[in-house]
Amino acid sequence: MNAEENLTLMGLKLAVDGLALEIARQRKEAELKSRYENLPEWISLEQAVALKGGGALNTYRQKLFLQPCCGSKYRLVSGRRCWRREDIIEWLNVSDEKLKDYAKRFSVSLPKVYEERGER
Repeated sequence: MNAEENLTLMGLKLAVDGLALEIARQRKEAELKSRYENLPEWISLEQAVALKGGGALNTYRQKLFLQPCCGSKYRLVSGRRCWRREDIIEWLNVSDEKLKDYAKRFSVSLPKVYEERGER
């Protein structure tokens, strides 16, 4: 095999590897989309907490800064506080480490113990 053939094979390998990464990215994107496409347009705190997991419903009820949009941007739907699907999807990825930055977007200050969790 000469140098030109070797170079061509390396180029093909890079192209195949790039395609494999793109396929994996698209699969992950499709999986995330399908996971959330069946969510209702408006989601109550109880539904949101069940989706997120981790904390107790009473904790989320008592600490507004832990709620979707830090307790803001909700609308009353049949008398219950509900958030739009898009806001819930974003909130599902917020852990204590990301909470400080998330809260800043809504001009909400956190208790010191929660601010320190983001600094770890």
